[in-house]
Amino acid sequence: MRHYVAALMLLAPAPVAAATHHLPSTPQTVHRSVLSPDFAPVLKIKSGDTVVIDTVSHGGLTTGDPVTFFAADGIAEKDVLKDAAAIAKIPYDKSFGGHVLTGPIAIEGAQPGDMLEVRIKAVTPRVGYGVNNAGNGVGAAPDLLPKDTPSSRTIKYDSRMAHFKPGISFPLRPFLGTMAVAPTSAIPSRAPGIYGGNIDFQKLQAGSTLYLPVQVKDALFAAGDPHASQGDGEVSGNALESSMTATLEFVLHKGEGAAMTMPYAEDKQNFYVFGMDHDLDVALSNTIKETAKFLGARYGLTPQESYSLSSTALDYGLAEAVDLNLVMYATIPKAYFAKKSPYWK
Repeated sequence: MRHYVAALMLLAPAPVAAATHHLPSTPQTVHRSVLSPDFAPVLKIKSGDTVVIDTVSHGGLTTGDPVTFFAADGIAEKDVLKDAAAIAKIPYDKSFGGHVLTGPIAIEGAQPGDMLEVRIKAVTPRVGYGVNNAGNGVGAAPDLLPKDTPSSRTIKYDSRMAHFKPGISFPLRPFLGTMAVAPTSAIPSRAPGIYGGNIDFQKLQAGSTLYLPVQVKDALFAAGDPHASQGDGEVSGNALESSMTATLEFVLHKGEGAAMTMPYAEDKQNFYVFGMDHDLDVALSNTIKETAKFLGARYGLTPQESYSLSSTALDYGLAEAVDLNLVMYATIPKAYFAKKSPYWK
């Protein structure tokens, strides 16, 4: 029998190693301002594969000439991404927003009802500067500034710190504002939802994971709206918008997205549960309900126990208050629970 088993082991095919792909940002691999199930995939991968994906910020692209735009702030032409200059010429629906989205990426075998796990291995700046706009009529305090206030600010940074102005610097927090599976119909890219999208959650930095319920065949993942840093709320309407390269590993979980009504996230210390709505009060209420659902499924808490724990031990925060859906989140520390589960990081 031992010889028979050994022979079978020799005949069995070796497991296929996961592949690593590079997806550049070019006019052929990006689209602007829309999330849609109708875009043809620009890359096809398998579960377990990793993609090094280049993303381009829409900051500085609105004029169609980023070289001239950044020259006004002392950025040399050689320091403006060539792909950004080419992408700036792509026509798009400005009423939908200006996001540049790389993809979509098809994940082999993905079907509605599955869950896509997106492991964020690295997010690395492609340039040494970014753009923030803070002006009249925009953001969470649209009447704060006079109408003639200049809104655009180019902020330079080094490998660790952004230099806001002399005497004021703050740490970089690179992340992607948008990671999404395709929704069931075309929508503006500014609107986050069950498919993920423009969540603008600044804790989705390297070492974190985003879980998305698959909505359409092949999942059709897209990413963009890269940020060098952002505070919770993104209150001026945008962050430190800056082009990034992200290294993402994709793991498909069959059937595990069927009961999901929102994405959720995780890092080594915490789970993060989202709630969304056009009304911030409703977004908070939805986050509390999603948290109760999460705590019941993972830890067996009753809705009353979850509500009580939310009030006595959990923190609720504001991811973004400026997009077509507003996003609140709950922070659930793993250290509070005796039940532990492995994490990749």
